Amino acid sequence: MRRALHAPRRLRDEVIRLRQRHLWRVIGNGFTRPVLDRWGFLREKRFDGINRLRDIAGLTLMLQYRPGPVPDGHWSPRRINALVRDLRLRSYLEIGVFEGETFVDVTTRRRFGVDPNPLFDAVYLPHGAKFAVMTSNQFFATIRRSKRFDIAFVDGLHTVDQTYRDVINVFAHLRHGAVLIDDTVPLDEVSAIPDQAESYRQRELAGLEGRPWHGDVWRVVTLLERHHPELEWRTIIGDGNPQTLVWRRRRGTHVRAMSGEVIEAAKMSSYAEEFADGVPTYFRATTEANALSDCVRSLRRARHWRHSFRVVLR
Repeated sequence: MRRALHAPRRLRDEVIRLRQRHLWRVIGNGFTRPVLDRWGFLREKRFDGINRLRDIAGLTLMLQYRPGPVPDGHWSPRRINALVRDLRLRSYLEIGVFEGETFVDVTTRRRFGVDPNPLFDAVYLPHGAKFAVMTSNQFFATIRRSKRFDIAFVDGLHTVDQTYRDVINVFAHLRHGAVLIDDTVPLDEVSAIPDQAESYRQRELAGLEGRPWHGDVWRVVTLLERHHPELEWRTIIGDGNPQTLVWRRRRGTHVRAMSGEVIEAAKMSSYAEEFADGVPTYFRATTEANALSDCVRSLRRARHWRHSFRVVLR
């Protein structure tokens, strides 16, 4: 008799458990409602709630595209978006996406990200975004040769060997835009150590605060100065993290990779020697506004020259 009286309650509890199990399965698939939340404009309204549930479930969070003004502390997308706006660029490539903080704030129509270990769900992405969970070397080895991007951000492994390879590979697929290289001016000699673990160990031994690591990406600028007269660049100092903006002097110029011996020769000089008197002059250090202005003016001039040349030929 008692079991019969409690049957409705047990039935209700079982229905609740079934519904909860179903909900967690749906959350694991990237959305909370099987139909409505498949579309971005509906999902974004419930985005914070979805990510709270995914965090409780121990799942990686989903990226949300944030249209509108870029937060003041996000200097990378601010610089990229300025070039996108002034040069009317449409496609963007980011190498080394990590948490996606820059990736979600770039305003191009198409965005491509590459990272072997992204800290977000790379399956369910904002509209217009694609992602490759692999190394940059694998990515460039798999995409077709005719694939083109308008602008790129290189923030992968902070070593001269890998960053230089990424820059060369990007220029092979760059239509007519620029490449922004992150962390080209180390904070100090410890942050310039190429090995990340060793850099952190030396910082702890020295009793220094924080864990900044820039590696020897700065040597890429040395290679540009010594072996790439076909490229122009400016290093942005102040108002955010130092970064180097690189573009072709003439549209369509082939950017050829230097040999391993040349790269090794660039490693002979130390950070202490090169930065003894501050940022070297060949870095062409300037403000963010001046760097962006120089880049836009140069690329517009190259575009106009190419168009005029075609008119003359006709």
